[in-house]
Amino acid sequence: MPTYEIRELQHQLKVYVDGHYLAAVQQGKFRPYVHPVLTPRGHAVTQIAPADHLHHLGIWFAHEDVDGVNFWAPESQGLAPPPRMVVASTDVELGADGVVFRQDVNWLDGGGDVRLTDRRVIWVAERPDHTLVDVVVTVSAGDRAVRMGQTKEAGLAVRVADQIDVLDGGRIVNADGQENEAATFDQVSAWVDYSGPVTRSETAGIAIFPHAGSDGIPWFTRDYGPMYVSPWRHEAIELPPFGSRSVGARFAAHDGTCDEADVPRLYAEFRAESGT
Repeated sequence: MPTYEIRELQHQLKVYVDGHYLAAVQQGKFRPYVHPVLTPRGHAVTQIAPADHLHHLGIWFAHEDVDGVNFWAPESQGLAPPPRMVVASTDVELGADGVVFRQDVNWLDGGGDVRLTDRRVIWVAERPDHTLVDVVVTVSAGDRAVRMGQTKEAGLAVRVADQIDVLDGGRIVNADGQENEAATFDQVSAWVDYSGPVTRSETAGIAIFPHAGSDGIPWFTRDYGPMYVSPWRHEAIELPPFGSRSVGARFAAHDGTCDEADVPRLYAEFRAESGT
């Protein structure tokens, strides 16, 4: 049986299995995120704070318009202090099938008032052919309604490692065989995979499998590296007082190309496991 452990370093909760590094759950300056995520061969397939988008942080969740407050790119607003998403509590459960993090997160505006809260469950585990990071985020309003506006800058997202993006020789492919941003952007498909060269001789990537209730949404994909699952892509959502909305997806970090990793099989296994 595999042995999982947590090594805590400053604001990082680093997941190891049988002594090797899998992923880290972190509290950043503006929001929590997961980075790095490593494949079974040890290749990191995520990146944080690239020069073109400093707010892209591994695997993350945020929203640009929460009653007018920008939690997506707070550093771009010039506010002091800026809005922040702060982890209020974290429970960690280690088992033979991985590590589960349960976190409560407060969305604080520049004045320190809570505009929204979320409860997120993050499951990190190793499989023979991939590393899974399963994320479900449930946002909740308090005693007042909260409007989360229609925007492309929202949702559950990943920024892939620079060397595997399309601009550097990588490839985006969806479940229908469409490729790269030109064909996959704003399309509905069961899953999307992003893979590319991580060394001169090896390829790796990461696939996204939306949970039931987060599927059937047009994908946000870009050749420079991000992919999003977002129900706010084409509509605003208003949470009534004490109302909530969940967004969930599995991120499968794999070695090889989409074909070599047999991503359709990984997706079928995900569906069977989740009973959908």
